[in-house]
Amino acid sequence: MPDPRTHSMGLHLPGLLTILGEHLYSDPAVALREALQNAHDSCERRRAEEAPQGYAPRIVVRFSRRARLLELEDDGSGLTADEIREFLATIGRSYTGELRARLELGAGAELAAAEQLIGQFGLGFLSAFLLAKRVVLTTRHWRPDAATWQFRSTGGQSYELEQVAPRERVGTTLRMELKAAAQVLLDADTLTRAIVLFADFLAVPIHLAEEDLEPTAEPLNRGEAPWHRGGDAADHERFVRERFDVEPLAVLPLRDVVIALAQDRFTLPLAGALFVPPGSVTSLREWGEVAIYVRRMFICERERDLLPPWARFVRGIVESPRLRPTVSRESLRQDELYRQAQAGIEAQLLEWFERLARDDAACWREIVLAHNDLLKGWALQAPRLFRCVADRVHFETSRGRLTLPEIRARSGDTLHYFSDDSGLNQERLLFEARGLLLIDASRFAEEAFLKRYAAERADVRLDQLRPGALSLFRGAEGALPRVRAWCAAQGHRVRVAAFEPPSLPALWIYPPTHDRARRVEEALEQDRIGGPVAELMREFLDRRRPADAAPALHLNADSELLRQLDLRGPDDPSFAPALEVVLQAARFFAGKRMSADESRFAFESAMASLAALVGAVR
Repeated sequence: MPDPRTHSMGLHLPGLLTILGEHLYSDPAVALREALQNAHDSCERRRAEEAPQGYAPRIVVRFSRRARLLELEDDGSGLTADEIREFLATIGRSYTGELRARLELGAGAELAAAEQLIGQFGLGFLSAFLLAKRVVLTTRHWRPDAATWQFRSTGGQSYELEQVAPRERVGTTLRMELKAAAQVLLDADTLTRAIVLFADFLAVPIHLAEEDLEPTAEPLNRGEAPWHRGGDAADHERFVRERFDVEPLAVLPLRDVVIALAQDRFTLPLAGALFVPPGSVTSLREWGEVAIYVRRMFICERERDLLPPWARFVRGIVESPRLRPTVSRESLRQDELYRQAQAGIEAQLLEWFERLARDDAACWREIVLAHNDLLKGWALQAPRLFRCVADRVHFETSRGRLTLPEIRARSGDTLHYFSDDSGLNQERLLFEARGLLLIDASRFAEEAFLKRYAAERADVRLDQLRPGALSLFRGAEGALPRVRAWCAAQGHRVRVAAFEPPSLPALWIYPPTHDRARRVEEALEQDRIGGPVAELMREFLDRRRPADAAPALHLNADSELLRQLDLRGPDDPSFAPALEVVLQAARFFAGKRMSADESRFAFESAMASLAALVGAVR
């Protein structure tokens, strides 16, 4: 057998350009972001390499509906012919990335200059072909006597490069001849929103101009955020109001994260502002997301993994030059630096909440009330947060919305609660008739919250309300013998007991599996479930004992109505119809699931009994 030979991999450049240009980015509008970034970096390169006296760079975005053009003009460093060939026309090589790597080896001003440079991968220029069918770049380098060069490409395997008449100013003009689908960008409002979103924090001013009109007098981007200028807490609050159009309950300015590595300490630069919005709704409008900026450039609006999972009531902005974007720069790489930032943000949030709970009770109370239901669930994941909210969250009770300390003050250290409100109307009535305060723990994570609360407090005991709880009934087995006998003769499981209130003559107590079994039966009857799952459900129904399916009728020995009927006995014409009305009323009061046939039978039986009672009265 001949020896294997080594071959070179083939490269189909037009196909690669299509993949990178059209499929790397999820939104064609990011092409504008990449173009703005390149213009910004060109200005910062000139500041770092030439350092001209009194240099005040700017970027002008110009658009023409008539010519279907979008142009970006900067007075940055420009490019030589060699740089065009080596960087602009070479996929994956970045002038900016290489310059930043050199500057990061220095200190002081060089390191600060490196922090201002954004470009990294050498792919951003390809995004222009998301918008443009043809790209023309005219550039003049800052070095004296540099020629002006023009690069032209339609996104194929080749490009044109020629020396043209001198450009008046140092810098670059990128002209994109837009595709039909991209012409929606040729609108002042649309461009303004996009520029503000992508480049609001860039230090280089960005102006907008239409056709041959003068650019806007004021730049569209603000050029900085409070953390860039060392703003105070009030400055951060004003920024949050403007950026998110919301009145925050509290704002946390972020600070750098100091990481201990053996004997060394490493500082991860971190800035931005987190805030608690004025409200949230469990599962419907949870937050827990931040807008991400890297070196002042917008990356994404709703990053959900950087905040701790329990912080679903927090929003904000996070910026760090160390966070690493993916190649498309529309999300972040979840690497070790990302995880260090996660840990640092979580520590700052917990420290902030503990400080608010300790030093600003009014603010903390407002936060807890605004996010009450959400906090009860997510605080279970963070013991420090749980301790901050445990005595401040509210529960719905039979006496209104109360905190757990307020509940304990009214009912002692035993917390009576129910976690499933299906068919519990009658049990709640029994508890309330005995003067017990009931906690409704039927919503998201509330039962788990109560169990954690009781586990951390030795003097607190939980008492869960369950159907047929023995504590609700007092023995009276010998009472109401005639009523009991008649009910048993109808095929009912009967128990006679005394319970409050005496105005409630009878209750149907259903087994815990009743509702589950009823849902399974309905699903099978309607053919909503099939295959092996349906077989398992049928086995579940077949395994039930009769006692697991049939409710027990509880007759109230303290009911004056039942006492009077028992005295009359079954020979009285009102005896049977009156008891039938009592039983069917109790069935509806139980609130359990009934089929259409069962509901119709109960209703018709009650109506027929009422008619018989009317006849007996006559």
